[in-house]
Amino acid sequence: MARSWRNFFRKTEEPEQEAVQPAEEVEAPDSAEDVPVAEEVQARQEIPQATKVLEEEAAEESEIEEPGVLPEPDVVEEAPDEEAAAEEQEAGSGGWFGRLRTGLRRSRESVVGQLNAAIAEFRDTEDEEFWERVEEILISSDVGVKTTGKLVGELEQEALEQNITSGEQLRRLMVEHAERMLEGPVELDVSHKPTVILMVGVNGTGKTTTIGKLVNFLPGKAMLAAGDTFRAAAIEQLQRWGERVGAPVIARERGADSAAVAHDAVEAAKRDGADVLLIDTAGRLHTKVNLMAELEKVRRVIERQLPGAPHEVLLTVDATTGQNGLRQAKMFNEVVNLTGIILTKLDGTAKGGIALAIANEIGVPIKLISVGEQVGDLHPFDAREFAEALFGEL
Repeated sequence: MARSWRNFFRKTEEPEQEAVQPAEEVEAPDSAEDVPVAEEVQARQEIPQATKVLEEEAAEESEIEEPGVLPEPDVVEEAPDEEAAAEEQEAGSGGWFGRLRTGLRRSRESVVGQLNAAIAEFRDTEDEEFWERVEEILISSDVGVKTTGKLVGELEQEALEQNITSGEQLRRLMVEHAERMLEGPVELDVSHKPTVILMVGVNGTGKTTTIGKLVNFLPGKAMLAAGDTFRAAAIEQLQRWGERVGAPVIARERGADSAAVAHDAVEAAKRDGADVLLIDTAGRLHTKVNLMAELEKVRRVIERQLPGAPHEVLLTVDATTGQNGLRQAKMFNEVVNLTGIILTKLDGTAKGGIALAIANEIGVPIKLISVGEQVGDLHPFDAREFAEALFGEL
C-alpha cells in the first residue's frame, strides 16, 4: 500500500508542555559575535564580496521559482504534444504511482529497456558476460560502482541458490532487492514543540520551493525562517511562500548572519507557540569550507537555543545531477548529520538510480520525493513504489 501523508509524521503522546515565556524582552543578536559560539566563521568576512557575486549572477540563478500554490502561474500556450498528453493521462489515471512512473519514465526507458534486452537472453546464472552487462547498465543509470557491485553480487548469489532461469523471475528479484536497499525510517519526527527542521542543499536543487510545498502538509502551526541570506531574492521567495500558505516568516536583511536568523526564529517559535519551524539555509559553493562552517555554526546556535534541536536535518538533492548528488550528500552529512534526503526533479532525469546509491552509501533514508512543480507532486517516499517504477515493466 502506498505511503500517505496520514502516517508520515511521527508523533508521541506526551503531556503538553507549558509555553516558554521569556523572563524579559531580549533583543536578538545583530551578528554572530553576540551568539556564544566556539569559533568565529570566516564566511562573515566575505559577505560584501559574496553579495557582489550574487548580484552579478542573479540573472543566471535557476532556483528562483514562483511557488506552485494558487494562483497558478501563467503558462505559455504551445502546440499540442501527443507524447506529453499521453504522459498526463497516465499520471492522472494512476494517481500518485502514475505520476511517479511518468516522472521516472526516462529512467525506466533507459534502465529497463536495456535490462529487458539483456534479461531476454538470460539463461544461465553462471554466465559472467550477462552479469557484466547488467553492471554496465546499472552504472550508466548512476546507481554507482559500489552500489552496483553490492546489488549484482546479491542478485547473482540468490539467483544461483534459487536456480532461477526465467528473465521475469530475475527482474522481480531485482525489484525486491532494490526495495530492501531503499527501505528506511521515512517518517518525519514532529513529536517536539516546537519541532525544528533544518533544510540544507546547494542552490538549484529546489530547497526553498520544497519548504513551501512541505508546509502545506505539516500538522499544526508552521513558521519559516529565511536563513539563506546570500542568494539573490531567496528571502523574498520564501516570504511569498509564507504568504500563500499562511505561515509567518522570520527574516533579516540580505547578507545578514544566518546563525542570527536561526536564533531569532527559534526564539519566535518558542514564544509564539509554533508547532514546526522550518529553517532555510544558504546553498552556494557547497565545496567551500566557509559554507560548511556556516552550516555547522547554525546548527550549534539552534541546539544552544533549544537542546535536542534541530530534530530533522533534510538535504534536497537534484536527481538530475547524478553522482554529484551523492557527493553532496556525503559532504553535508559529515557536517550537519543528515536525518533524511529529499530527491527532487525526478520528472526530468534518466538517472533515478541515484536513489539506490544514496540509500546504500550514505545510510541516510530518502524521506520525500518530488516529480513536478506543483504541491501535489511532493510525496512521502515509498521504497516499493520507487523500485517498481524504476525497474518495473515498460
